[in-house]
Amino acid sequence: MTIPAPSSVKNARPAAACPPAAFPADMVGRDAEIAALAALLADPSTPGVLLTGVPGAGKTRLAAEAAAAYRTSTGATTVRVETAAEPSTAEPSADGTDSTLDLLAGLIAGRDPGGPRPLLLVDDLDRSDHHRLLRACAVGSVVVLGTARQPPAAHGLVPFPVDPLPVPLDCSALDLGALARVPSVQVYLACLRTINPAFSLQLHNQQVIARTCVEVGGNPGALCRTARVAALESPEVAWASLGDRTVPSPFHAEDRDPAAAPGGDPRGAPPRAADGTPIRLLAHCQVFSGGFGPEALRQITGVAPEEFSSALETLLRGHLLTASTLPSGRLDGTARFRLRLPPDGPARRLPPPEDSAARLAHARYYAALARAAADRIISGQQRSGLIAFWSEERNLRTALETLLRHGLTGEALDLVDGIRVHWRATGGWSTWAEGRPRPDPSWTAIGHRDRIRVDLLLGEAGILAGQPEAATDLLDRITADAAQAAGLSARVTRLRALCVLDADPYRGAALLLEAADRHRSDGDRHEARYVSLEAALAGFRLGDTAAAAATALEVLAAAQQGRDTLAAGTALLHLAVFAAAEGRAQATAHYCERALSALRALGPPAVLGAIATTLGSPALPDVVERAIGTARGLGAFHTWRGAFSEEAGTPDFAMARLEEPVRELLGEAAFSRALVEGSKVSLPDLLASLVPAPAPPATAPTGPLPPDTRTRIEPLTPRQTEVSRLVAAGLSNRQIAHRLAISEWTVVNHIRDTMKKLGCSSRVEIASWMHHSGLRPSPQPPLFLRTAFPPSAPALSGPTLIPS
Repeated sequence: MTIPAPSSVKNARPAAACPPAAFPADMVGRDAEIAALAALLADPSTPGVLLTGVPGAGKTRLAAEAAAAYRTSTGATTVRVETAAEPSTAEPSADGTDSTLDLLAGLIAGRDPGGPRPLLLVDDLDRSDHHRLLRACAVGSVVVLGTARQPPAAHGLVPFPVDPLPVPLDCSALDLGALARVPSVQVYLACLRTINPAFSLQLHNQQVIARTCVEVGGNPGALCRTARVAALESPEVAWASLGDRTVPSPFHAEDRDPAAAPGGDPRGAPPRAADGTPIRLLAHCQVFSGGFGPEALRQITGVAPEEFSSALETLLRGHLLTASTLPSGRLDGTARFRLRLPPDGPARRLPPPEDSAARLAHARYYAALARAAADRIISGQQRSGLIAFWSEERNLRTALETLLRHGLTGEALDLVDGIRVHWRATGGWSTWAEGRPRPDPSWTAIGHRDRIRVDLLLGEAGILAGQPEAATDLLDRITADAAQAAGLSARVTRLRALCVLDADPYRGAALLLEAADRHRSDGDRHEARYVSLEAALAGFRLGDTAAAAATALEVLAAAQQGRDTLAAGTALLHLAVFAAAEGRAQATAHYCERALSALRALGPPAVLGAIATTLGSPALPDVVERAIGTARGLGAFHTWRGAFSEEAGTPDFAMARLEEPVRELLGEAAFSRALVEGSKVSLPDLLASLVPAPAPPATAPTGPLPPDTRTRIEPLTPRQTEVSRLVAAGLSNRQIAHRLAISEWTVVNHIRDTMKKLGCSSRVEIASWMHHSGLRPSPQPPLFLRTAFPPSAPALSGPTLIPS
């Protein structure tokens, strides 16, 4: 039986006849807590239990469910008292007792001595004068179940923290059902469907829903309010609104705004202007996106450390900020402490800080953080650097947008240079197209360093998107002298190599080796290792497995010496590919095992990044081939995702980051097919898929071409024949022009006319026609081929260079 108590207790108001209305699925994931509470309440040695937690955590609803479970299991009487948010003006009765104590006395007098203890359910115990009530319950053997934001002094009850609901750590198109089973996602979807019953979890919205649940920290009340925005607008609008702190707040009984009532409790209300430092901190919290670390808040506000600690403690104690053990980035590393503004908190009622000061301070702090994190990755402190990047991803994006909005393109490019180190480590597909720096129309000097950096960034994005022609146009605007003066010749050379790999693979491989040498000369050994691996893979695709393996072994040795675990793990995966090409399955599996063992300590993003860097390397000229390989790698990784026990409870969205751009490139059907294929094979088998299929034996005609064929082909001019010979020899247009002392445009015209006459559609077909017609190229390889793969290199049929 539940007896609503009259409201004579100081600071109490009449309780509802039934528990407060719950929102849908509000008890999802709470079964263990309900059972634990029922067991505590049934223990005769327990005087009572106090549920504590932040607003919106579900304390009142959990207490009601636990009380119902206790009543069902024991048959005990329960009395519910809900204390007021504002001080009551009620006066005590003449004899010094109140009606609640009279009620308790009646319950005690009528209780069966051998029966269960009655239960008193009290909301907001920290806002009431609870001492007399608790003493009376203890004397009368009445068990108390109370709720409070923070434990009041000397309450004598067993504390029971109410934690937020579990949140997703990652999400994948391979298993939408796993995401739908996460308790916070269940609550979010159930609340959303009360307004929009037709809503469903799909591939295009899974990531934004998962990230929303993480953003609100699994808080049930905040999930419900955010779901209302998602239902009326879209999940994307709800996600964006969390960054701006503009989520509408349809308050529930537990989450009412105390500041809205006259004389309300100051907890949960904005600090007064007289509070000084706390209100300054709270106002500046609005410039952050996705939570933040204490160092970031202190640096941006410029508050002295001693004063900052005191003000931060005030905000945390009043639940104006919430803290968790999720990681946050620091200039000197990371911290397992992250602050957030409650989505329904009062900070949104404060005037935002002045844009050009606070927001620029935010952007410049995170630009410095990106540089520091990139330096740690390069210098060997890689786990710390990676965590700093993925934990502050949303703040870094906001910082980039702020710098661009203020016209500070140079500072934005500095930020991107730091982020590129993270992109390289985690697969290289991320380009943040919507935040990509654009050239300033006022730049007239073609050699301007920032203009070159923008062209390189756009060119790299074009190559990743499978548009090398667009990248070539950008690179052609950069002269060698300008690139050298800007200190960017290594990056320019690498991108030129990637642009020509498809049409001229020998030249592309040679340019990659040259780019790696340039990076080493510039002191960027970390990038040099990755470019060397791209050169090794390009050479491997040309059939020189021995030279490719030798390069990968050199990279492995250098990476291990420089504590570069990311490059070492990627080199081991490349060696696994080369071992698979030689048919050595045991060595392939061994290299894969070594790579995963080394990378596992850096976390899931590092493991997945090395797999994507290998299977989706830009040294594979076909963008669809790269995307399919990456999708298959994602499918294989999904089966190992739960093996990272040390990362339990830390959302990193390693798979989600890569899935979205790959799915956009391939389309839903092809992406899903590749994802499923990858989930069914092992990593060694996936890497073996990079081994080119053996070419069919040449079937050159034994005699001259048939007369009917010869009469159908318009004869080539002597110059066209000469150009075609050099094309078949593997020379580029520029090298042919230099060899024949003609312009490059003349070479292009000769090749175009030759294609028309022969009915060819590519340089490869011209080379094939020359071979079959008997007009073979010179047996001496061109200079760039001799440079890239010297004659002294071991033959493919010789002893292997890959140790077991």
